[in-house]
Amino acid sequence: MSTRTHRLTAALAAVLLLAAGCGGGDDTEATGTPPDLPTAPPELWNPCDGLDDTAVSTAFGTTFTVRRGSDSEPTCTFSPTTEGGPAIDVNYQLYAGTLEDLLKSFGVLADGADTRVSSPTVAGADDARVVSDVDADDTLAVTGFVRNGRLVQVVNALDPAPADRAAVEAAVTTMLEGLAAHAAESGISDEAPGSSPTDAPTE
Repeated sequence: MSTRTHRLTAALAAVLLLAAGCGGGDDTEATGTPPDLPTAPPELWNPCDGLDDTAVSTAFGTTFTVRRGSDSEPTCTFSPTTEGGPAIDVNYQLYAGTLEDLLKSFGVLADGADTRVSSPTVAGADDARVVSDVDADDTLAVTGFVRNGRLVQVVNALDPAPADRAAVEAAVTTMLEGLAAHAAESGISDEAPGSSPTDAPTE
């Protein structure tokens, strides 16, 4: 297995990670009024608010220790309670373009020999993508992106061998559904360039 695609998947995840854990900064090329996101204590946006711990455990078939941080320093991580289980980090960013733009900028837009890309239909979201790759050590990396307007929430899951790729992709998609539902309920609906809230993701 080539390490190039593993690095590429990591880069896709890193593009939306902020140094201080969960955080929402405006993209430098963003246009128009940004979504009305809580950006100051005690109401910083935390993707974990849209996730049910039990539902996540059920989706992955294991149990987790969940870290949500604090009101002033939110974070959202799921650490496995058993050795060898999947580890998950959830974050977000404001991004002015579409998910297609985002993946295209990293050279990932379609399935390849090492990388698998899908566009699941996620209720309440403008668009979603799931990118998966397996590295030379057979560690599975799955990154899910879900967009509501210019709010892009990202799920990073790492699962050491032996990992069920299809099952982890499905579990990440389940998390994207919770994130999108919470964003929709919170009124996040401003449009990103090239799309609208009524656009359905393409397969």
